[in-house]
Amino acid sequence: MVADVYIEENGFYQIDCTAADWSTDQVQAEYHKSGLFLSDVDFVACTDDFVFLIEYKNANAPGASKPDAFKPHEDSKVDSVARKFYDSLHYLAINGISKPVKFIYIVEYPSAGIVERKMLRNKIAAKLPFKLQENKTARIVDDFDVVSISEWNTHEEYSVFPLAQVSEDAS
Repeated sequence: MVADVYIEENGFYQIDCTAADWSTDQVQAEYHKSGLFLSDVDFVACTDDFVFLIEYKNANAPGASKPDAFKPHEDSKVDSVARKFYDSLHYLAINGISKPVKFIYIVEYPSAGIVERKMLRNKIAAKLPFKLQENKTARIVDDFDVVSISEWNTHEEYSVFPLAQVSEDAS
């Protein structure tokens, strides 16, 4: 397998980051190896212009246990996703990565339509430092988005890192 193609923790989907200048799915492993138990995003991909912090959650994946139990709009889940952003900033800082950051949450769950994802986006965005950045020259986050797998794969920027089901041959 190519080193820049990462399989998500449940083994159903993979993201191809070969178009990135640099990428990883090892933030959590590095944190734990150092004795740190921080939250982190699932994938990091750097291009010439941006760092993409990518969080992925799929309650619709084949064999997902109790997909209806996943409630992404609950305050605890919203806080958890926001914390993954903040805790991942430590990783960027200690690795000298200082490009503008785009935080993307790819999420699939029962009854998740465009309206639900937009509402979820607004709820999580309120926990991110957008207001803190107003009228400041420095920025912590440049953009935040909540998208489905389909929206990710057809987006002008994000689709350079396609997300697809793992083929039988890859396992």
